[in-house]
Amino acid sequence: MTEGDSAHRLAVTAWFQRVAQRSADGMIEAFEDTFAALWQRSQLTLGEVTLTAIVERVLHTATEQFPFLASVEVEASGLRCQALRSRADLRYDQVSAAIRFVLEQFLTVLGNLTAQILTPALHAELSKGHASASDGGTTKDPAR
Repeated sequence: MTEGDSAHRLAVTAWFQRVAQRSADGMIEAFEDTFAALWQRSQLTLGEVTLTAIVERVLHTATEQFPFLASVEVEASGLRCQALRSRADLRYDQVSAAIRFVLEQFLTVLGNLTAQILTPALHAELSKGHASASDGGTTKDPAR
């Protein structure tokens, strides 16, 4: 494990500590909101086409380990998890492991591709309270 991987794992772990007391559905919503912020920040540097290719690759890799992620869609603003939220058969531990994997892989790939230039900004986005990600799901994003 490289120093960057360790830093990514710590940033994702800190994010999880803020959203850990949620249902599987709440965790998915927090992930979707937070990933939208990561997407927006990354897109400024990489552009939509490059970022889409990276996210599709991360999802492809994640789907090999977590097949239920095949229902996650890549959109112009990030990931759409509506079909994933509608699955009643998913357990919290499955969802949290998959989300952790996707976030860590996304940060690792972007860090490697940009010589860690985006890493501080992306870790800062993870630490921000994005809509439902920071408040236990009680506040709705006004843009929704």
